Amino acid sequence: MRTTRFNACLEFIGEGCISLKRVGITGEGEGVGKVTSVLIVDGYNDEPGGLGVPPYIDVYPRYIAGALWSADKSIRIDYVDVDSFRSRISAWLRRAKGYQVVVFIAGVVVPGRYIGAKPAEPEELVEWARRIEGPSKVLVGPAAKWGLGVKGGAIAYPPWYFKREGFDVLVTGDVEEYFYDMALHGPEKADPGRVREDYKLVDKIAPKGARIVKMHPSYGRNLIAEIETYRGCARWVTGGCSFCVEPLRGRPVGRSPEAIMREVEALYKAGVRHFRLGRQADILVYGAKRLGDEEWPRPSPEDLRRLFHGIRSVAPSLQVLHIDNVNPGTIARHPKASLEALKVIVEYHTPGDVAAMGLETADPRVARINNLNTYPEEVLEAIRIVNKVGAIRGWNGLPHLLPGINFILGLPGETRETYELNREFLEKVLEEGLMVRRVNIRRILIIPVTRAARMGAGVKRKYEHLASSFTRWVRRRFDQEMLRRIVPKGTVMRGLWVEECSGGICYARQPGSYPLVVAIPCRLPRGTYIDKVYVTGVHSGRSLLGVPVPLSPSSSIKSLSTLTGSMESAAEVKKGASVHPFVSRPGWVCREF
Repeated sequence: MRTTRFNACLEFIGEGCISLKRVGITGEGEGVGKVTSVLIVDGYNDEPGGLGVPPYIDVYPRYIAGALWSADKSIRIDYVDVDSFRSRISAWLRRAKGYQVVVFIAGVVVPGRYIGAKPAEPEELVEWARRIEGPSKVLVGPAAKWGLGVKGGAIAYPPWYFKREGFDVLVTGDVEEYFYDMALHGPEKADPGRVREDYKLVDKIAPKGARIVKMHPSYGRNLIAEIETYRGCARWVTGGCSFCVEPLRGRPVGRSPEAIMREVEALYKAGVRHFRLGRQADILVYGAKRLGDEEWPRPSPEDLRRLFHGIRSVAPSLQVLHIDNVNPGTIARHPKASLEALKVIVEYHTPGDVAAMGLETADPRVARINNLNTYPEEVLEAIRIVNKVGAIRGWNGLPHLLPGINFILGLPGETRETYELNREFLEKVLEEGLMVRRVNIRRILIIPVTRAARMGAGVKRKYEHLASSFTRWVRRRFDQEMLRRIVPKGTVMRGLWVEECSGGICYARQPGSYPLVVAIPCRLPRGTYIDKVYVTGVHSGRSLLGVPVPLSPSSSIKSLSTLTGSMESAAEVKKGASVHPFVSRPGWVCREF
């Protein structure tokens, strides 16, 4: 069934949403007749359930292309990432005028730090929209639906800002619905507020849009396709967490394993070898019988097995199969079923995986005020269970599956004690000898449609020093100790790609969920593939030090010394007077910048 709804913000922000309707957010843009050419500018998205920052490609460009080509395979569709668009801005702005429709994808809802990519910012989007005269300019993604943030702690730019400043249409519904109707009936009859009731159209068009990945800058290297398994949050029945937009999507709706398999197969045939099941609030409840009816449905290990086994069968030589988002509340309430579900994931996935968990705060009082999904002791028990299943080391040098922890600073109700409890929680993790792959600390992004926006969210000035002190302690103490546990010196990591070089160091990562950064003090071209990296230590709270191996004896003395342990022994190896197991010809010639 396909239906039309106005943006859900009407219920939450009153007059603000009425303003959106007045300025035509529901699509009263310019008519362009039959659509024959479309340019997709991927400004990237980062959401609670979905990532589209390189090397990831999210569902938006794939669904848009698939919807258009399903309706009319003759439509010309071009794709460009925003970094390429930005680097040759004058040329791209001129070229954009030659299309009938220019689509911008944008929306950072959970701001992070990105390597080798920079998401589109609000001021850029409106400037580009103003300068592109002629085509219909369409904004999609979180920016159109919820607003666009620049950094945590700030108030997001509301959707009406973009409509007022130059966009013709804001797609507040589902992109495949709008663009499918656009291609069939013309832009004037396409409803940008149309929301899917099921996945029938997605399942039809998603495989057809797979080939758009060939235009992505990471294609053929470390490209990761984000896969949608279901939409919404099981906790929608109680309103969900105060800060989150996922519950606002309404009752959860799931995809069948067979439909997901068909999309993965199409992506695999198009050349994708890295996949993440990341577009959902909690992978453990995929296929759960009571998903949508209960706040805490029991996991269905059988349905997860059908899904993961099916993906492996259609993509037999995949290199990465990872997940994202595990609700610790599910594990706490259904420990046996969750344990079995986690075992299924570890059986079929690839190592180096991360089960990201939303603790958000270790202060029970703040958790109650913000209707958070679980409490500190429950999260700690969930961390123990994931460690029990996933701590074993895999072929690529990393443990199979480890938990990640999310903290949000600035939640309504915070006090001085909140920061003390946050630190005490992590100290307990250290004391118990547990492993946590990463700790994500962000300041709340205040999105007008969320309850937190009306509850006085944001780090109070009197707590600023506490927020900064907590973050420093995590990065300098907790993270560095955790990195030494997870990747001790001498570990050989497999399959890394150089993504960025600056300050005399190249930064390389494995494709996957929240990949560890390895700082390599060698001059290497961006995009270089390194089969093996020998870890020599910790570079910072969030990165390791390493060198590619085997190293050629022609490498610099400094590079060789990271393997041998001293400049003297490196000199001996370089002269051939002694041997080292990771120095040989042929090998990597590592020289400083």
